[in-house]
Amino acid sequence: MRARAALIAVPILTVLASAAADPGVKYGDAVPAVIRPSDLERIERVLHLARFSVIAAVRLGAEEGREAVIAEPLSDEALAKVKAACEAGGFCPDPVGFVAARVRIVVLDGPDILPVVTIEKEAQCRGRRLVDLQRLGLEGDILGWNGRAEAANGHVALALTPISEIDGGRAAAGLDPPVLIRWNPDRNRFQSYDCVRAEDDTVRCGFQDEP
Repeated sequence: MRARAALIAVPILTVLASAAADPGVKYGDAVPAVIRPSDLERIERVLHLARFSVIAAVRLGAEEGREAVIAEPLSDEALAKVKAACEAGGFCPDPVGFVAARVRIVVLDGPDILPVVTIEKEAQCRGRRLVDLQRLGLEGDILGWNGRAEAANGHVALALTPISEIDGGRAAAGLDPPVLIRWNPDRNRFQSYDCVRAEDDTVRCGFQDEP
């Protein structure tokens, strides 16, 4: 990570803890020293959001602004399905990660908030589809996403597992391993990042071109 970039993550309640909390689970915590309360008001207004969390943020530099990962909560129905699956001994979300109906990477540049990456039914960067989830083996409809925010190449990065609805409504991990989204400095944009074990048992990692 570049010296000028400092990733700060906000602890988020796991999906099961959230399900047991009051309906007014607090979303939209500020990331200290990077995202201010006034930024939260602007994000809410510009992106038309009622409930959200700033999962992580990074300073890109004085002229480039700041980058943030924004997660929107699962619906009550989807949350109940995930809770039921976990209690039955099936899929349980990463306890130190987050769950969301939609995840976005945005840039706060002066007065502007610019969405760069949107992950919902598919992962897109500025209108480009980043990865073919069906080709990776995704089954069922996507209820939401379980993931972690990371840092790579001086930007925020994401490791995301789609939460799928299969077998008549059961929630399950839609893919294994997770989908990785990172900044590619050679292309100057976010791309899917994948690691594959070769026949000689070495692991080769690299950015994947858009499908």
